[in-house]
Amino acid sequence: MAIKGDFFSVKREWSKLKDQILDHYLSPYLAKITMNGYPTRIADCFAGKGAFDDGSEGSPLIIARRVEDAKSFPHPHNSDVKAVFIENKYAAELQGNIAQKPGCEVIPGEYETCVKSFLTSPIRDRNYFFYVDPYGVKSLDFHYFSGLRDANFQTLELLINLNTTGFLREGSRLLKLDLQVPDWADDLDYEKDGLNTTDRMNEIAGGDYWQEVLKSYKRDEIDFHEAEEAFIAGYLQRLDQLFAFTISVPIMERSHHMPKYRLVFATNHHSGFILMATEMNKAWQSVLSNEPDGQLTLFDDATLKGTSIQDRIMAEIASPSELRELLIRLIRKYGFYHSPADYKRAIKEGEGTLFSVTREPATTKTGRLSTSMDYETSTVLVGTGPRISKKSVNMKQPDLL
Repeated sequence: MAIKGDFFSVKREWSKLKDQILDHYLSPYLAKITMNGYPTRIADCFAGKGAFDDGSEGSPLIIARRVEDAKSFPHPHNSDVKAVFIENKYAAELQGNIAQKPGCEVIPGEYETCVKSFLTSPIRDRNYFFYVDPYGVKSLDFHYFSGLRDANFQTLELLINLNTTGFLREGSRLLKLDLQVPDWADDLDYEKDGLNTTDRMNEIAGGDYWQEVLKSYKRDEIDFHEAEEAFIAGYLQRLDQLFAFTISVPIMERSHHMPKYRLVFATNHHSGFILMATEMNKAWQSVLSNEPDGQLTLFDDATLKGTSIQDRIMAEIASPSELRELLIRLIRKYGFYHSPADYKRAIKEGEGTLFSVTREPATTKTGRLSTSMDYETSTVLVGTGPRISKKSVNMKQPDLL
């Protein structure tokens, strides 16, 4: 892969953005997942040095800090929380950077070799969180993710850093399409490998759908941005066949830039899905905060234009809905563009006019009328008609952690 200069000399803004999502997600994830009583492992599959020369933390130090915090949680299952760091080139430096960190282990070697050992291990009664952040795309063989899912660990979550733009550029070279990349994408790192083949790219993408995406771009049927979005949509469709919930966010420095990467998350648990949507929205808001007008630009989805957040919520309520199920539907449709808190706030602001909200229990412990929007501690039912009851709602329950 073409990496300009020393990757570890200075931590770049886009790298800070993806590490922010990882960092902020791990603390509540560990607090909740350890409650199921099973050992928990955080696997950083392309760990690197662990730190940057400017003193910034890399993902291993972030993970090590969160593991150390988890061990101090006040319940008995936290002693068996560990982090494993897979690294080949910088294993010695990584070992030095995480020395004395509790519950941390460096595994020297290639990702492919190590992930195969996970797949053949007889140990299954563990929670696993895999952070897969390679320098390019050639190591992201999709069948490894299928294998991890089929291994039937106690729980499994994946956070994948996918270089979508780099994939499309390499795919165009292999298909001999002479892809013309816009000027503003010239400085994007991408992977060019003489050993790559279209079959190999199919294995990475989980199918050959990307070839038609590029041919559509070549025919001027879509622009480069739309090609990238079509590719990530196809990738998520394949991942949806393995996991109950998936979501992605572009990692970029400015909203008018092409993404450096797509951070892709997959889980079978509603709470992880909703939590990750929150963290991805926070990261996106930090991108927008650097814009002159704070508005969506390149990634302004057409489905968002001309409608308010309350309009979007009402469009998803064909019948009274349990709040958790409603949030899941909204996140699946709009991704990271709104946070779960945004939706809750919009419902509460429209309560009594746009929305009918019923809570059980209806009152607090002190006898006051409940205004809770916490679906974990009470049943919150949302409709657009008269006051609704629990009996009128299809109470489908997602898998719990």
